[in-house]
Amino acid sequence: MTRLFKVLIFNIVCLILISGCRAQTSSSITSGELKKHVEFLASQKLAGRYPGTPGDLAAATYIANCFKEYGLKQTGQNGFQSFKVTTGIKKGSANAFTIGGQIAVADKDFTPISISDNGKAEASLVFLGYGFRIKTDSLNWDDYKGMDVKGKIALIVLGAPEPAKGSNTDPFADYGSIRSKLLNARDAGVSAVIFVAGPVYDDKDELEFGTVKESSAGLPAIRAKRSFINQVLATKNFKVETLESQMNQDHKPVSQDLGVKVSIKTDIITESATTENVIGIIQARDTGAVQQWIVVGAHFDHLGMGGIGSNSRVPDTVGVHPGADDNASGVASIIEMAGYLSSIKDQLKRSILFVAFTGEEMGLLGSKYFVANCPVPIKRISAMFNLDMVGRPNEERRLSISGTGTAVEMDSILGLVKPGKLTWAKSPEGFGPSDHASFYTVGVPVLYFSTGAHLDYHTPRDTPDKLDYNNMSEICKQVSVMILSVGTAKKALTFKEAGPKSSDTGRRKLKVTLGIMPDVSGTENNGLRVEFATPGKPAQLAGITKGDRIVAINGLPVTSVYDYMTRLQSLKAGQTVSVELIRGDKKVVVLVQL
Repeated sequence: MTRLFKVLIFNIVCLILISGCRAQTSSSITSGELKKHVEFLASQKLAGRYPGTPGDLAAATYIANCFKEYGLKQTGQNGFQSFKVTTGIKKGSANAFTIGGQIAVADKDFTPISISDNGKAEASLVFLGYGFRIKTDSLNWDDYKGMDVKGKIALIVLGAPEPAKGSNTDPFADYGSIRSKLLNARDAGVSAVIFVAGPVYDDKDELEFGTVKESSAGLPAIRAKRSFINQVLATKNFKVETLESQMNQDHKPVSQDLGVKVSIKTDIITESATTENVIGIIQARDTGAVQQWIVVGAHFDHLGMGGIGSNSRVPDTVGVHPGADDNASGVASIIEMAGYLSSIKDQLKRSILFVAFTGEEMGLLGSKYFVANCPVPIKRISAMFNLDMVGRPNEERRLSISGTGTAVEMDSILGLVKPGKLTWAKSPEGFGPSDHASFYTVGVPVLYFSTGAHLDYHTPRDTPDKLDYNNMSEICKQVSVMILSVGTAKKALTFKEAGPKSSDTGRRKLKVTLGIMPDVSGTENNGLRVEFATPGKPAQLAGITKGDRIVAINGLPVTSVYDYMTRLQSLKAGQTVSVELIRGDKKVVVLVQL
């Protein structure tokens, strides 16, 4: 279906929504107006707002017209910042791999990876360890040093060594991802890459094509079974597990030219579509700080019709995933805050960019694109405020606020507002599971607001009737005060790092799970709060319930989601572990069978 045809299909709908927006030009933030926005964005007609679909275009048009009616200026094409995204990816039928004269069987001995480029390569094989090119003050590890790799095919081990026990830093945090390794190989002139997993990375050695809907990394790339590689290279005295163990212990290259002839052909089928961020601008009055900016954002995309590979929590169910809380609630909030702040724009010393991001559910694609193609200099952005899922408070009326450690002045900003009937749970970390992470990564102070996950998250049950619009209104008013404080301050905020700037270490996905949905926004470094325990999973069977706060696993402290993930990485299926909880005002210890 062409983009023009989509526009024609939704022309009538868009006319209706525009008139709906015009009826709401009051600068006051009210629960009624918030509800109207959510009911449109999360309606069945928009079919889950999946990027590149008619529902995506209708939602973007609605938001752009609301911004316009509230007096915001538009950039680009009617406020749209358009770009292409990959909406689907699958393996073709022409994938092939031959090594040392032995023909590998697709999906048994090897599989292409999802960010592989399509192409052919035939060359000699060189082993390049982890594929690192690291040169820092504390670590010098170059698997390419002294190796003749140009035009050759590289065999690279997946993952990265674990940091030393008790270490507060991870020297390999930025180097273990597949894309990072492919970029190193491409820069060095390698013609194709074969990835293989050691048992530390993946003891089961499961072939995975992946569901990453991103552009290719520019090289043909496959993953081969460890057993197959070991068998083919047995005459070379080559064993993947031995080399992985050696690298993890010595932290040194073990590269070697294997001199084996290899041929690879990759066949990846991708589907792409055009989608758009929506931008509205409140221009500040002409002062010395007029060229400084604040970004206020929320993502408007969702999972469409769900299904396998969509991140739906019920992947066997195909139906509209309306995404009322995730994240029509955040979009409705920034629309109403835009209306309010536009009405008092004469007070502002800094201009404000209101941005409704697309592609968040696909990997923060919209915010990453915005940062890479920002209409204003990134260095002039004083702060980014992000609202993602602010419509479903729990019984404590808890509002998680992350990023409180990303600027020296954050405590002063938060001190201007009283939580009132809300319960604030503050966390200093700037990196997190939403669009603010794209800004924190490039040195912008951030604040991320969320009322947290719930059982309807990423299911067709996330509907407008379940939102607390009075609570949303209160959140909007509190956040507006914070935005105004930054917008009228004499000086820009002073950025400081608070936690890692990336979560992609390239390490294997967790081998075990407790079966909980954690509070990923943090709980002020005093443990990990359980949003809910999945029925039939280890945590629920052991008696862990919603509201419990995990503070230790096997006697080792858990202060945050980062601690929790690290502790799980060292556990194995079938193991029984002790989990210490804070339940109310009591400490409880339960045994969990993994």
